[in-house]
Amino acid sequence: MLTTKSAQEAFRLEVGQLPQASVNLLAPSFDNLPDNPYADGSYRLRRYSRFIFSNDSLKRLPSKAFVQDESINHFQGNVERTYPEIENKTVSDPAFLELFEHFQKMTDIADGCTTEVHQMRIFADHNPVEVAPEGVHQDGFDRIGIYVIQRHNITGGEVSVHTMETSPAMMKHPLNNGEFVVLNDRRFFHYAAPIEPIDGELGYMDAFVLTANFIH
Repeated sequence: MLTTKSAQEAFRLEVGQLPQASVNLLAPSFDNLPDNPYADGSYRLRRYSRFIFSNDSLKRLPSKAFVQDESINHFQGNVERTYPEIENKTVSDPAFLELFEHFQKMTDIADGCTTEVHQMRIFADHNPVEVAPEGVHQDGFDRIGIYVIQRHNITGGEVSVHTMETSPAMMKHPLNNGEFVVLNDRRFFHYAAPIEPIDGELGYMDAFVLTANFIH
């Protein structure tokens, strides 16, 4: 039997697909994302909330500023960012709960651990736009999950996974509507390529990003 530590280290990554019905339920919530006052606000809208997932139910935690160390995020490191909460009607949707069920089943995150959720729309108008301006990076968590809900009128945006910050991609895939990747953020680095509109008009990619550590 694996010890807790070896089980944590054994998990690598998984790729999967959400049911289309769930994608259809979640997609409209991205149309109501607010303006973003930070450095990436010209092309990336965001909501951010923290939850405890336990006994197949969600408990919303109090609002808290989001900050990453500069050693992890070279683009907006050491900047306290306060985003609006994910809307209650989204949180109460069974399709939103399904994200947490997938995330927990694929990893060894236990009941009661805090899971942070970013709801983002990255859009491109005429020119290519960086999805991950920090480059190949880690998020500073034990586990992360990237769930692309929809892509509209764009090319690019391939999500890649790397064994080291400077190593070639060991996996690269343009996550399509409802596709996701869950990975060990302590073991791997990740990146998302720039996106650009197909016909010169507005294009965008909508995604939920879930992050969690083993401690509560």
